[in-house]
Formats: sequence, C-alpha cells, structure tokens
Amino acid sequence: MNNYPLIRFVIIFIVGIIAQSILQLQISILIIFFALLLIFTMVLLLIKKDKFEFTKQIAVGIAIMLFGAVYFSLFNQKEVSYPFPEPKYSNVKIDGTINRIELKREGRINLYLISNSVKIKEESYLGKINLLCSIYDDNKKTDKLFSELSVGNTISLKGTLQQPRSERNPGEFDYEKYLNSKGISGIVNVYNTDSVKFISKDVSAIKNTIFQIRKKIDEQISLLHNKTTGALLRGLILADRSLIDYQINDYFINAGVVHVLSVSGLHVGYIVLIFLVLFNRFNIYTRYLLTFIGLLLYMIITGADAPVFRSTVMALVLLAAPLTGRDYNSLNSLSFSALIILLISPKELFNPSFQLSFSAILSLIIIYPPLKRFIDNLHIKPKALNWIIVFCMTSIAAQLGTLPFTLTYFHRLSVSALLANFIVIPASGAIVALGILSIAIGSISHWIGSVISSANELLTFFTYWFVQLLGKKEYSYITINQFSVYDAVIFYLILTQIFFILKKFVSSSAKIIAVISSIILMVLLMRFDNYNLMPKNTLSVMAVDVGQGDAFLIKFPNMKTALIDAGDKTEYFDNGSRVILPLLDKLEIDTLDYAFISHVDSDHYRGMEAIIREHRVKMIYKPKIDSSSVSDLEFEKLLRSQNYKPHYYSKEILSIGNSRIYVLNDTINNYFESQNSNDRSGMLKLVAGQSSFLFTGDASITAENKYIDAYKSFLQSNVLKVGHHGSKSSTGDEFLKNVKPKMAIISAGIANKFRHPNKVILEKLTANNVEIFRTDKSGAILLQSDGRTINPINWKQMKSDFNF
Repeated sequence: MNNYPLIRFVIIFIVGIIAQSILQLQISILIIFFALLLIFTMVLLLIKKDKFEFTKQIAVGIAIMLFGAVYFSLFNQKEVSYPFPEPKYSNVKIDGTINRIELKREGRINLYLISNSVKIKEESYLGKINLLCSIYDDNKKTDKLFSELSVGNTISLKGTLQQPRSERNPGEFDYEKYLNSKGISGIVNVYNTDSVKFISKDVSAIKNTIFQIRKKIDEQISLLHNKTTGALLRGLILADRSLIDYQINDYFINAGVVHVLSVSGLHVGYIVLIFLVLFNRFNIYTRYLLTFIGLLLYMIITGADAPVFRSTVMALVLLAAPLTGRDYNSLNSLSFSALIILLISPKELFNPSFQLSFSAILSLIIIYPPLKRFIDNLHIKPKALNWIIVFCMTSIAAQLGTLPFTLTYFHRLSVSALLANFIVIPASGAIVALGILSIAIGSISHWIGSVISSANELLTFFTYWFVQLLGKKEYSYITINQFSVYDAVIFYLILTQIFFILKKFVSSSAKIIAVISSIILMVLLMRFDNYNLMPKNTLSVMAVDVGQGDAFLIKFPNMKTALIDAGDKTEYFDNGSRVILPLLDKLEIDTLDYAFISHVDSDHYRGMEAIIREHRVKMIYKPKIDSSSVSDLEFEKLLRSQNYKPHYYSKEILSIGNSRIYVLNDTINNYFESQNSNDRSGMLKLVAGQSSFLFTGDASITAENKYIDAYKSFLQSNVLKVGHHGSKSSTGDEFLKNVKPKMAIISAGIANKFRHPNKVILEKLTANNVEIFRTDKSGAILLQSDGRTINPINWKQMKSDFNF
C-alpha cells in the first residue's frame, strides 16, 4: 500500500463516513477532537525521530477518519424530509422554479420544482422546498407543454401533494428515503396540463442548454428507432431507463446483466474512441484537450451519476498520464474519482450505483491479475478458447466484488450470469456504438441513419430474446433474502483470507483444504444473523399495505399459507405483481396453499390476477359467480384459462394443522339472498388454540345483522378485520357487541378519497377499548399468536436489529 497513498487516504476517509453514519456523534464534539488531533499530529510530524513513526501514522489515520466523519456531518446537517402535517393534500397550489426536467414519457412529464410558495386550503407555506412533480394528460397535451417548458421557468400548478412512499411492507423499496437522499421532500401529481401556468419564462442558461441537448438526442433516437430499441438507447446513452419495461428490467436482474443498462465505462470507452478518431488530424495536445472537453460534456449530459463520473475521471487520468510523463495507475485513478465524488457529496457512498460501480472496478483491479496469470500459465490453445476463458475470469472477478451489494439490493444470485454476460456485454457495446452512429449520421442523412437503426433493432431484439431466455425465474437465479450488512462484511473478510491463502500457501492440498474451510466458515458465520419474520409453530397474520384495498397474508403453525384478497390493479400500479409477489419472495413462500377472494370488487380481487397467472396458489375460494357482473365473468374466464376451478363459499370448516378456518356464508345456496357484492363477501373466522380472527370483507351492517342471527356468540373473536376499510356502512353496534374484539385492523389507503376510516367507527372502537391498527398509518401490520396470546410484531425494528 506504500505505492498507493491516495487509496489509503480514501479508505480511511470512507471508514470515517461509515462510522459517523452509524454512531451519529455530535458535530461539535467531532470538530473539537479533530482540531486537537490535528494539532497533535502536526507536532508529531515536526519531530523527526524514527521512534515516533508508528505513532505518527496512527495519528494521521485517526485524523483522516475524523475528517471523514466531520465532512459527512456537515453535509448531513440539512436533513431533507416531508415538511407538511398530513401525508396527502388535494387541490394544492404551488408556485416555483423548474430546476430540472426529465425526458418525456407517454402522457407524462416529470420535472423538479423548487417551490416559492405552497398553498394548502387557506394556509400558505413559504420557502424553498424541492418537489418532484408529475404532470399527466393525453399525449398531445403533454407533448405541447413539454415543448414549451425550459429549466429556469417559474410556473404555477395545482395538484395533489403527498409524502413519498416509504417501506410499507417487508422488503419494499423505500422510495421516500431515496428521494430524500436526492434532496426531494415530496411528490406532486397534476392530472391536467391546463393546471400548469407560466409565471415567468426566465431560463437557466447552463442547465437548460444541457436539457435541450438531451431532448434533441432523445428526439433523434425516437425518430430513427422503434419503441423497444429507443427505450434501450435512451438508457444506454442518456442514462434514462424510465421507458424500459418493468418486466424487461426484471429479466436483466434475473440474468445478472442489469449493470449493462447503466451508463458506465463501456460507453465512456466508445466516446473516447469516437473523439480520438474525430480529432485525429490535430496534434496530440489539442486532440487530448478536445477529448477531455468532449468527455466532460458527455458526463454532464448523462447526469454525472457515479458510474459515468468514475469512468470519466479514470479515462481523463489515463489520457493525461502520457502527457505528463507519468505511468497510469488504475488504483490511484479509481481512488481519485471516488474522492472527488465523496467530496462533492459524501452521501453518495450509500448510493447503490456508487457501490456497484466501484466494487466492480476495484475487484477487477485486484482479483483479475492473479486469475489472468493463472490462465496464462496453463498455456491454453487455441487462442479463441484462451480469450473465452479470460473473458469469463473477468466476469467472475467483477461479480465477486459486487456480489454482496447485488444480494443486498436484488436478493438474487444469478446462476446464468456468466453465460449472459458473455453475450450481452459485447451486444450492448455494439448497440451503443450503432446507436451513436445512427444519431450522428441520421442528423445528416435520415435514410442512412434508418438503415443503421434497423440493424440495431435486430440486435436489440436478439439481446432481449437472449436475456428473457436466461432470465426466466424458473431457473435463472437463487433467491437469498437473508443477506445483511453483517453478511457483506463476513464475505469480504473471508474473500481476503482466501486470496492470502492462495498467495502464501505452497502446498496445493493445503490450499484446497484451507479454501474449503474458509468457505464453510463463511456460510456458518452468515447464518448467525438469519431471522424468520413468520416462524414455524406460530400463527402469523399480516395485513399487507396495498393502499385503498384489502390483503391479508396468513402463515399457519404448520407452515401452510393463505391469502385473503390482494388489493387493486390500476393502469399505473398492480398490487399483485408489485407488492404481493415480491412479499411472497421475500418471505420465501413459493406457492400459497389457499387464496380467498372476499368478493369481486377491484380493490379486493384484481391484485390476485398476477398471482393466478404465475400459478403461485393451489386452491381458490370466492363467492359464487354473479352472471350480472362483467368483472366476475371476466375473472372466471381468467381462472378457466389458467386451469383453476374455484371453490364457491358454502358453510364449511377447513382444518389446517391445528388451526381452522370457518366459512360462515353460503353463496351457493344464497344463504343471505343478497344481490349486493359487498354483502356477498366471504365471512371467515380463523381459530388457532385460544386465538381467533374474524375477516369480514366489505359486509355492510345489513349483512352483519344476518350473521348475528345465524351465529350469535360464535362471532366472538380476538381480532376483527373492520369491514369496508372502516366505512360507517359496516361495523354496527350490535355486531361489535357480539364480536367483542380486543384488537381491530383497518386496511385503508393514505388520505383516501372515501375518507376511510370514518371518524364514527374509530370513536366506536375506542369506546369499546379496542386496540386499533391501521395500514394507512403504520404500513403492514403483523400479528402473531402462540395459540394463547396475540402480539403485534414490529417488523421494521426486527429488520433494523438484524442489519445493525
């Protein structure tokens, strides 16, 4: 490390940032200690006796670490958060200046606004608040508005202001935390372009020029390519992946090649090559200077995210080395680029993009050379085979370095990554090259540009086909959900130990034994912090937060599982594919044993469609088909197409281990003779030992009274799923007296338009000493029973405990 003073400085600096992020020490204390240590260090450095050399090094190291802690604290003082009392407001008037505009999507414009004023009803909030604004309308209207907008414009708009979605269910992406890290406090949704008015058309010269360049490039991409290739090129060239289909992105993750969708070293390499060719006629100094300028412009145009910033800095250092008469050193240039990024914003250290990018390159620098020497010593012939093996070793080296971060963020260990990377990396490189060529030539000759883009469309089609083939979830990856920060530290320590063994041990048998022992030790140590959110021999009931809808996941003591409803599916969001299925994966539930659809209202059954299409459930229960309901007829058609024969609710008892589900209504024999969809809801009572839960769907007071007549005291349950999301049309006084719950769960959307739960219901439950749990307030709710007592579980705290 003596040859790499910069990397030593950066590592210690990073340790200081991490330590402060965990310990959260007061900045005043840090500054005092840093100042005292700095003085002490300077005094030591003035003493030229060798006996203090070790003390000097320790003092300098601690000083650098404290500098990192102080620097992080200074940047962290301005914590960004949602500043308003309520999580959601309608008809909010906001005046502000446009700070950034994203590239356009179909019927949607995203822009970042620095507010001057926010008016909520009669109250005005003055001051600078960064807001992400999404403007929706038909495509013609959004196209027109998009053509008029410029960065720096001051506008007025009316829309819905809301707090970004946090981690509402186990394993969910914390969008609020992500936006806050980017300085964004809240979200504004505008559903009519007429609600946007211009106050001033002043323009931010530099920012708007960058935006206009990006817009022109995007327009050229759209003009020359079909939607699929255009979306990919927008991601590969302009670092905007918003048009890449969610399912396609998932295939790339499964196949272990999602990294190619980020602008990184590959793209920067092509840009360098293009500039060097373009400026070939100039002398070396002018050529390199113009290339420097071109690279910096490209970095700015793409948004200067960590991968492209890192690649640009390393390329600039590489180009500058021969001009300054110095040798290029990859470790120092990597350290230099990391230091610049962290000095600009130390929070970038916790950005997945930064972590994946730098761990991949660092791994290549450290791990690849010994692997390459090992391959060279084998003297493999022919050269083509040698090249293939070297490429595979490169891929393995990069994957080893990024593995902890990949498992942390995606929870998938791709088994097809090696083969996928072998094909997709060269293919994506060719797609980028052809894309840049088609844009450049297409601006001169549309016909030639179209010919090149046609070839690119064919290559994109092949790439997508290949990724989908290798990215099928049936065989492309192994799910690893129990991977924490602790596991990542263990992984890197054991990996370091293995390389030490390979370097220092002489005997081959000793190497093999030591490496195998190290791997076994790693596996054992990683199991130390594993936990089960829904353990065996315990009844677990989770109210899944699906917004304005119902979804209840049940895991019985014998490990059987059931789902009651699955929330809604809309044009913009499918609770089935985006909430329920990821939750099942997180909890390692491959297939549900039972699915109960309380009734065929969209906020209860439509999320179930994704589960049915993926055959993630064995048995389905629902009300008898209603021939007058188009929704029910369509749903039955879906069930038949997927070879499901539903069980219709009739009075029966399902024994599941030592637990029982009592189906209390009978839609086959028209037990309650109701044509109302809500009143035909499946009324289910779950009993495990002395613990009981009553699920009511959307049954109204009229239906509740019929259940009282039929079942009387049998309705008594410890936990009541409050009917119809807390609407005053349910949970009548008599029903509540018969159920006598100790706890009540209300599943409702945050600040929903129906104003559920109703104030009357909340007061009624409180008056009866019922403990209330609400998904709109808490996110997912987890209750667990040992058969005697029912306890609420703080799943967020459990997760925090096992991830430091």
